[in-house]
Amino acid sequence: MASTQLFRRRIKSIGNTRQITRAMEMVSSVKMQKAQKAIAEARSYIQNSWNMLAKLSEISGAKSHPLLQQRPVENILLIIITSDRGLCGSFNNDIYRKVEKFITDSKNENPKTHIDIIGVGKKSSEYAKRFDGTSLIAEFDSMGQDITFSETTPISKIVMEDFEAEKYDKVATIYAHFVSSINQTAVLKDILPVTREHIDIPELWENNSDETNTEYKFEPDPAILLDRLIPQFLRMQVYGAILESNASEHSARMVAMKNATDNAKDLIDELTLEYNSIRQNSITSEIAEICAGAEAMK
Repeated sequence: MASTQLFRRRIKSIGNTRQITRAMEMVSSVKMQKAQKAIAEARSYIQNSWNMLAKLSEISGAKSHPLLQQRPVENILLIIITSDRGLCGSFNNDIYRKVEKFITDSKNENPKTHIDIIGVGKKSSEYAKRFDGTSLIAEFDSMGQDITFSETTPISKIVMEDFEAEKYDKVATIYAHFVSSINQTAVLKDILPVTREHIDIPELWENNSDETNTEYKFEPDPAILLDRLIPQFLRMQVYGAILESNASEHSARMVAMKNATDNAKDLIDELTLEYNSIRQNSITSEIAEICAGAEAMK
């Protein structure tokens, strides 16, 4: 039978772990609120800018622009956005499953397809290095809590320069879209070339439908505007995806740490009950021995 000392040690150890997970839950909660505020402020601009870009390219008819050209897809650049650290539940695994499905579907569609990867977050880089049939061309780790637009521009620069050089026929990103504090969805979003169906789960965005009766007036010429706005809007898409992933990561970690804290409490309760039962049996046994010794001395 296990000793009461062993149970006391286990209860104390789990109690210490519970304090750590509780603290991590509170920290993640604060970070999630800041990240949620950041994406709420940027989301409307990011999505409307994309809609404007798609409409502008349609009106101007500027399909000859290097960043709008649609070619047979043989070379793909995939941006995978994950966390730098673990302890966030199934957050990264959901991204991995989405990546594997995308690669499988792309290979099935065209067996000659070659896929290069840009890893944003240490976990994505580690994952890409283990994945057969792809190449990791760039790593961007430790983006941090207060990610700024300027920190994401190197990623956008690689994307636009390589697409213009026709090194890649398609650029896409897979990241976790923030729906709520308990719901984050891994999504695939096409970055280049600019198309109308740029996200495979349109219902995630509000007001995503196009109003056919809307009249647009552009000054100066739409083609000139398009040439100036495309790079800026594309940078915003990359920035927005990282903001979404950041909010999703902190939400997933908050929920994971809350579950760990609750599980630790349940385990402590179970161990305490068993500890009390063993202690009670030990006391009862000692009392019985004392009574038996007293009777023997009479």
